[in-house]
Amino acid sequence: MKTVEIPLLRESSAFAVRLMDAARRFGDGRYHFHRRVNWSHRFSEDFYDREAECFLRSSADYLAGATAQLAELPDVYAQRLRLRETLNVVVKVLAHWAFALLGHGASRRIRLAAVRTYRKCYVDDIELVFDPSESSVMRVVYPFPLNLRRQLRYLASLRRKGFEFEFAGNAYLPADLLRFLLRRDVRSMMRLESRAQMLHAAQIAGLGIETFQLSDEFNLGSLDFARRLARYPVRVINSAHGVGKYLPVHAYPVFHVLTRRQQEYYHAVHQCTYPLRSLNDVAAPLRSEHSAAGAVCTRLVFLSQTFPGLTGIVQDNETVLVTRLQAEFGDRPDITLHYKPHPTSNLRKAPPGFEVLTDLNQVNGRTGTMFVSFFSTCQIDPTFKGRKVLVRGHLIHPEISFDASEEIVNLDELVTMVHAGLRRGKGAQATAFATSLEMPDA
Repeated sequence: MKTVEIPLLRESSAFAVRLMDAARRFGDGRYHFHRRVNWSHRFSEDFYDREAECFLRSSADYLAGATAQLAELPDVYAQRLRLRETLNVVVKVLAHWAFALLGHGASRRIRLAAVRTYRKCYVDDIELVFDPSESSVMRVVYPFPLNLRRQLRYLASLRRKGFEFEFAGNAYLPADLLRFLLRRDVRSMMRLESRAQMLHAAQIAGLGIETFQLSDEFNLGSLDFARRLARYPVRVINSAHGVGKYLPVHAYPVFHVLTRRQQEYYHAVHQCTYPLRSLNDVAAPLRSEHSAAGAVCTRLVFLSQTFPGLTGIVQDNETVLVTRLQAEFGDRPDITLHYKPHPTSNLRKAPPGFEVLTDLNQVNGRTGTMFVSFFSTCQIDPTFKGRKVLVRGHLIHPEISFDASEEIVNLDELVTMVHAGLRRGKGAQATAFATSLEMPDA
């Protein structure tokens, strides 16, 4: 890829529409057209580069669907994979085989226990998008390549809470893996993935479950998996684990979304309902708190979204933001700057002037708490209690992910907003003090 990865560009409805228009020119049948869209979205670097150039010329025109340039899409299946990508596929297959081996006998236990709901799990996100206290649920854990520590923490929490769980992996066929290693192109990878997903869907349908819960819209094989599972009497429910948008085409009959922007972006191959939901509310109710002197204690919490593999544009924008906030408010006693690392990041060090937020209860629901991010799911997550503000940055447009009802400002407006809040806090303190002086003695 020649062009730098622009945050949220791939998640825009404009990008998805132009990709589907370009994919139609191959004349594929409906089934293969949908599959081509998703694989092109993930692997077609040339298409992304051209779209990024259009976006950089005029982001406003691009997001409004007013770009005159024709979208061009090469045949993604002919694309050769680099050595690192090839090795990643091999590691993924081996991890799924290992998890399947760990889960040997799980199918029999699920049948004997008459489990009604099969919940596909990777890490703790799944407990936020489905009811953790739901009865007759078997949590089935699949490999999570992004952060092994996070998955181990999740497994430890399941054991600690006494939740039943099993292991499972996709049914990759050795012959398909060998074919992939000989060819090392996207077409052979697609064959490996699609056949494994369809075979695994048939295996799960044979368990006699009633409902399959997952949060898999990022998974390249999810289209084939859900489409095959739809042939069986199994109710499939996908629930978005965040505001991010991934592969444009899906086959979920029920897709819980967090914003209407998500519904606009995704294209269902069959009829689909899109319930709008909030993440599970597990936080304490709002409460008021003042300092010993009576002054409002203001807390600004910046939610970092940097982790290994993410585009450097996000890191650059975060550096600009935290530097400005530290310069404006770092030495003020009436405000505390908190820094919350991304869950997938192993970094636990705060920038100068900030304190690492290790426990949400330190700030949650307290008077003067403000959560700030570029495009964090916390904006619409009731677990985070306080004022929530999204910030536009260089090449970062939060409106791609969030509905118009959310509060979106630029950095200068954020600084002005915080200063105004501090002035109001001082005014309220002075008024309260004056009132106390005027009150007669008891």
